[in-house]
Parts: sequence; C-alpha cells; structure tokens
Amino acid sequence: MGEIDMIKTINLSKKFSGIYALKDINFHLRKGEVHGIVGANGSGKSTFLNILFQDLNIHKTGGYEGDIIYEGTKLKINNTREAMELGIGKVYQEFALINSMDIASNIKINSPNIISTTSVLGDNLSYINKKENEKEAQDIISEFRLNIDAKTYVEGLMVNTKQFIEIAREVSNKNLKVLLLDEPTASLNKEDVDIFINIIEKLKKNGVSIIFISHRLDEITHLCDRVSVFRDGEIVAKYSKEEFDVEQIAIDMIGKKVNKALNIHRDNKNTNQEDILRFDNVAILDGNHNIKDINLSIKRGEILGITSLAGHGHTSLSYSIMGLLETNGDIIYRNKKLNIKRPDKTIEQGIVMIPDERKERGILLDSSVRENIIFTSCYSKNNFLKIKRLKGLSLLDFAKIKNQVNYSIKEFNIKCSSPKQKLRELSGGNQQKICIARAVLTYPDILFINEPTRGIDIYSKEIILDSLLKINKANETTIILASSEIDELKRVCDRIIVMYEGSIFDILSPYESNEVFSLAISGKRRNYNEKN
Repeated sequence: MGEIDMIKTINLSKKFSGIYALKDINFHLRKGEVHGIVGANGSGKSTFLNILFQDLNIHKTGGYEGDIIYEGTKLKINNTREAMELGIGKVYQEFALINSMDIASNIKINSPNIISTTSVLGDNLSYINKKENEKEAQDIISEFRLNIDAKTYVEGLMVNTKQFIEIAREVSNKNLKVLLLDEPTASLNKEDVDIFINIIEKLKKNGVSIIFISHRLDEITHLCDRVSVFRDGEIVAKYSKEEFDVEQIAIDMIGKKVNKALNIHRDNKNTNQEDILRFDNVAILDGNHNIKDINLSIKRGEILGITSLAGHGHTSLSYSIMGLLETNGDIIYRNKKLNIKRPDKTIEQGIVMIPDERKERGILLDSSVRENIIFTSCYSKNNFLKIKRLKGLSLLDFAKIKNQVNYSIKEFNIKCSSPKQKLRELSGGNQQKICIARAVLTYPDILFINEPTRGIDIYSKEIILDSLLKINKANETTIILASSEIDELKRVCDRIIVMYEGSIFDILSPYESNEVFSLAISGKRRNYNEKN
C-alpha cells in the first residue's frame, strides 16, 4: 500500500441550524487503503461522507467550511455527478435505488454502455446498450453470489439483495478510485458479510481507496488499515491496525464504558398467560418468497423473537398483519378475526409495527423531530388533543406535546439541535430511534418491531433494548421482535422462533447455545416438531 493521499481534508466544518455537525476535521485517506470511521449516532460520520460526495443537502443547507484535497488538487465541484466523474462512488445508509427499474438498469445507471451512431441526416446519435448493461450487471451480481436475474425489478426484493445492488452500482464504474461506504453491512447477515468482505478485499487489491463506516467493530478491525473515531462532530482518536483495541475504540466512541447489564431473560414472568394473538394456517406472499403454514400462538405480555437468514421470512409476519402483504388464513386478535385490510383500525385496536426500511415506510423526512415522534399517537390514537376546544385555540395540547417530545429525546438519546429540526438532517441511527419513540408513545398492546438496532451505535442499542424491557414490564406490552442479531434476541426474549425457507423451523429458549441457533438457522437441526 502506497502513502499517496487520495483524499485529504483541512479544517472541514459543517453546521445545521447553527449547530456544528462537524468541526475542524483533518483527515487523510491513502491510496489502496480501507479507512474505518466509527462513532455514536449523530457524531458526524454520514455528514462527513455527504460533504466528500458533494451531496445536494449539504449545499442546500449552507455548504461547508474548510478544504478537500483530492489527488493533490483542491476539490472545486458542486454536485455528486462531478464527484462520480472524478471516480468517487458512494453507497448510502438508506437505499438510493429506483424501484420501478430492473436490477441491471440500477447497477448501470451511472456508467451505462453507449452505442454511438450516425443517422441518415448526418446527426450523431447515442443509445444505451441495454444488452451489454444486462450482461455486465449479471456478471457482477453472479460474482456477489446472488442467484437472481438482472432483469428482475428492484421493487419487492429483500433488503440484503438491495444492499448488494447498491454496492454493485459503484463497483460497475470502471473509473472508481474512492468508495464511500455508509453502514453497508447493517442489513446483512453473517453469510452476506463474508461476501461483502471478499468484495472489499478485491477492490483494495485493485487500488481502490475505501472509507468504511460501521457500528460493527469486529468488521472494522478485520477490514480496516486505520480507524478514525468521531464524537460530537470531532475526531477524538486515530488508530493504525497494530493499535486496534475494540474495547478502547468503544470507549472513545461513547466517552465512557458501555454497561451491558441487561438480564438475558426477564425473571418471574407468568408463562400461563392467555393468547393475545394467533396465526392459523397463515400463508404470506412476500415478493418472490412464499411464507407458508404459519401456526403460532403468542402469549399476552411475552417478548417473542423471530430470526432467520435474509429472505427466509423473519420480518414477513409484521408486514402481513399491517395489510402490506397478500395473506391467506386467519389472524386472531383477542379471540376475534383481525381485518388486516384496515391497518388504520389495526393501529386503533392497539397493534403497531415498526418497519425495517425506515426511509420508505417509517419516517417523514421533511417533517420535524417533534412531528415524527407524535404522528401516530396523535393521528391514529387521538392522543395530545385538548378535552374541550377553546375559541381561537388549536385542538392540540402543545404543552403536553412539548413535555413528551423532550422526554422521548432524552429517553432514547436522540441527537438533534432541537425538536424543530428536520428529520432528513439527522443521522440514520437517530431516525431509527425516533421510529421506536413514536411507536412506544402509542402505548400499544402489541408492538411488532423489525431490526430495531440496525445502524445503531453500541450505547444506543443498550438504551433501546432496555426500553423494550421496561415497556414490556410496565405496560405488559406484547413485543414481537424480528432481528438477525441473535445475541440481542437472547438477551431480551422469552422464546425465539427460527424461520427457514418460509416456515417456522424451530422455537428455541434464549438459553440455548449459539451452536444450536446456528444449526437451526441453517436448517440443519430441528426440535420443533418433536416438542409440538
């Protein structure tokens, strides 16, 4: 690896609403290295990449201060198109795919193959070579071990597949020199991560320089040559590979040692509670995947975990119950059949769902933190309304709203300049915490929550897991927690369902060993039929 700097920043700073998101960042990325950036949600990591990539929102919010040196020359560009022409690519934390287009078109959107020709009138004409685009896209996704046709439309694909398409789009650019990766593994399981690591190692061998943001410190220390730690918009520590210490890096990120003191399993729980929710012979069509023969009883007040490899169905039950997927069979709630075609009524009855794709289904990007936190509680549950309407005054109880929003911001460690700040200005992790705060505020009887800690820093993960235990205990809220993070499920759940190829494969105790879970999740060991 050479010592040539591909990117160097000098006193790079950025403000949102008058508050520093970044302050005096001095950073350099060498040619052919993988440089890790870690930090808590809201520490400025994503903002830093957005500036390097000349994201439109950076310019719409007043630009930035300081200098960026790219290959030895001061960077003087104003948009992402010019950044791409220089060989800079970026994989966003939230997907930037076009659902109405096929995979090949998404992959080659920034670097299409062109056919140039001359018309009978002598005009120069250019056409996109769709056949060549499809061939190149198919070669890339095959290299990524994705068993899917490049002509398949993006809409309806699994989250992990979409993530690989994002990466493939940048890899397909033959001019790629610098790749910016913002939480690219957050939606990937262990098998997917192994494929991702192989891709990154190949890019590095080809001389591509990479900035890699992740909350998964084991991936950071495995892949990266150096690591910079961001905290409160500043770089507080830098490490080379021989200095890596996961515990010390974690302390630098948060400013203190993280206490993982949650009980693995809540004690003294009544296991003889009545059923609150039941799935009877339920079949679900989830994109190209069929979920079948779901027969499941969920007890009032339990925390039920659901896990699987990507594409095997662990998030499908929640989307089904909210009427977002084609579903056959009966879903029984409090001994009555649930009309899943009326999700508004489902929410009114006390069933709330937090999606795993927050940008598409979970947040209002152009609304404020306050509006996002109270939205469901206010408009679906009629909370925060004054008892009597007074002449000239709003129905909303703004004093109550202010107190509750301030409490939620503190309780969930949401980093924002004020409750009035627009959500699109916040980090992805803080957007995720707002999704959870909003759902909790409805005081649901049943809370479906998908991948709650995806893109969340280690300290905030503890806050979220602890909050779920608290609302479960205080309100006897039934929680169905779909996650690919088995260790987290084992810490908070009473039972954990393992799904495989669209069916319930096993139901395990949180005290089972990691080996038992690994075998079950791979479809290699089954106790469910023997027990039931």
